[in-house]
Amino acid sequence: MRNIRTTIVIAVSVFILSIGANIGYLYYISSADTYEEEVFLQSEKNKTALIIVAHDDDAISMSGTISHLCANGWEVRELCFYQGWESKDSIRKIDLEKAANLLGMKSVEYFDIILRKGRDKIEKPWLPIPYTDFDSAYNKEIALTHIANFIAKNKPSVIFTLDDIMGGYGHPDHVFISKLIVAYCMQHQNDSAFSVERIYQAVFDPKMNERILNDMDAFKLAKKIYKVETTPKPDVYFSLKGREVIKKQALLTYTTEQNSLTKIWPYYNYYPATIYFKIFDKEYYRVLKKDENYRKIK
Repeated sequence: MRNIRTTIVIAVSVFILSIGANIGYLYYISSADTYEEEVFLQSEKNKTALIIVAHDDDAISMSGTISHLCANGWEVRELCFYQGWESKDSIRKIDLEKAANLLGMKSVEYFDIILRKGRDKIEKPWLPIPYTDFDSAYNKEIALTHIANFIAKNKPSVIFTLDDIMGGYGHPDHVFISKLIVAYCMQHQNDSAFSVERIYQAVFDPKMNERILNDMDAFKLAKKIYKVETTPKPDVYFSLKGREVIKKQALLTYTTEQNSLTKIWPYYNYYPATIYFKIFDKEYYRVLKKDENYRKIK
């Protein structure tokens, strides 16, 4: 009996120490520089926002922010694309609708188009390619038409997307769509009815990315292909306080993409939301402003 008690005590002690070590690791990889809290969205009168991304689950990075906006009178709509992953697309579309309902979005629109030419013959389409190859690699006009129509129809004050430098971790689809959005806004900023005041590009703090993504082939290659030292720095953050549970629920909604999502938010599925997202407690954004020509002023 004494041996059994000793074994149980040792097992419990090892478990507690393991959990403590893992939580310490999560605090380490989530630590970031200091940024200003987002305030523009709290006072903007045109409460219409669009999410425009290459893939449905790309919006996960901004899900806490979106749920807050929807709960505070904003109309949020999402546009994304599907490219013929027949074994998964039907499930992903259902998951997208579930995520949109969970967050309180007004609607989602998606189109079955081939963004990347010859994608079915590319072994690893998530690996980066040079910016100079985008025009020949992508069906630019088709994607741009959908983006332009979506913006013109809804007249948003803000657009949420991923960054146009590395697209999060290097995926060229992410970069391509973000560059189209920025280019379109720059081209139309002086139109009398053009409404987009800011583009919010979801990013992580570079230190976080270097710790979390440093083993990903796409991330390592992206720094060479895109000729950058690391991911772009955020300008502002949005606090997840009060949105911890819905953030985790949104992540869990994308049932076919858990392998990818757990690489970006390590171990999130093992912890209660109120623990994990008090560690990863912010969503970060690089902000491009209309009055700065949608460019970063150094």
